[in-house]
Amino acid sequence: MRGFRAWLTAGTAVAAVLVADQALAQVSRSLPETRPIQLGPASVYPTIVLRDAGTDSNVYSESATPRSDLTYSVLPKLYAVVPVGNTRLVATGAGELVYFRTYEDQRSLTTQLDARYEVTGPGFRPFASAGLISRGGREGFEIDARPRQTQRIVMAGADIDVTSITAMTAWASRSKTSFDEDEQYWSVSLAEQLNRSRNAVAAGARFRVTPLTTLLIAAEMQQDRFDRVPLRDADSLRFGPSIAIDTGGTMSGDMTAGYRMFTPRDPALSGYRGLVAAGRLHYTLRSVTRFDMEVERDVDFSFDPNQPYYLESGGRLVVTQRLLGPLDIIGIGERRDLRNQRAGSASFDGRHEITTSLGGGVGFHIQRDMRLALTYERTERTSSEPVTRNFERTRILGSFNYGL
Repeated sequence: MRGFRAWLTAGTAVAAVLVADQALAQVSRSLPETRPIQLGPASVYPTIVLRDAGTDSNVYSESATPRSDLTYSVLPKLYAVVPVGNTRLVATGAGELVYFRTYEDQRSLTTQLDARYEVTGPGFRPFASAGLISRGGREGFEIDARPRQTQRIVMAGADIDVTSITAMTAWASRSKTSFDEDEQYWSVSLAEQLNRSRNAVAAGARFRVTPLTTLLIAAEMQQDRFDRVPLRDADSLRFGPSIAIDTGGTMSGDMTAGYRMFTPRDPALSGYRGLVAAGRLHYTLRSVTRFDMEVERDVDFSFDPNQPYYLESGGRLVVTQRLLGPLDIIGIGERRDLRNQRAGSASFDGRHEITTSLGGGVGFHIQRDMRLALTYERTERTSSEPVTRNFERTRILGSFNYGL
């Protein structure tokens, strides 16, 4: 691990670059709530978060002898729109710097870069995008470590207007996920088990419900091919609706749901046929109660060579209630269910884990775009392999948001 001073400098530099969010790639993204800064023709939306500043009672998610530490995370982000005639460049830049005072191996830096160039005029509207993520933090609820990985994605497609609110759309994409060669978890080489490429083609119809709300109904064919373990290769067909919504303050976010046919190419592995979903939704009731919801249900690939993929379902809900003046009270609830698939056995009868979190806190609005919060959250995981996977954690954390 490099010294903290060196990667603090790198993390600060991320605020000056344009990089994109990997939300719904084919549904128009909502603008951030912060006020834009005009730089010539460009509209720039800066945000920054000092998050999770406080104590973590179980840094390594250990079943026995948990170790605690002081921690914080810094997340700068810059979203920009640059019009060029009847085209525009849409880009965002994001980073996450995670710091631990004692356990230096838990420090990490993640940067995310993406840009999309698109024609905005009526008729035929081609688009192309490219993105790069260099990830050093935890991802998901299965791997309790911070392995370094790189993800690259390119995409191209086009919309063709049929009516003033309806367009046909199609696109193709290719992505590549690569873990560093020395990254291991449970003595398993993550590069050997998880390095892979993904090719996808899709087509559907896009409906502009309102100027700021877009509905997409599409079908997508996807191929996952692994560099070193062809047992994991799989084909997928998914179809269903996706929506991005922004009602001007009451509701915003994006959501996709549908049906996925996940078919491993090796006959020793059972497939999955069923509902998949992912999204984030923010809803404000009468300007005093805010609901922030995340949901997810999908198949993903496991690090475990004997249980090569799993089904994850669950979500997180944060309710913020305005009390008096700038003071809020916060409630937090989260539940994630992971069911692994064993080779040569019935569907998802492998390792089964449930992770739950409950907590709450208070928030304080400094002004329209600035907010402080202090929260307490207790997390527990129960596993069918309790010796190594069960854990409990409590965190008392403070956060500062600008523009979120």
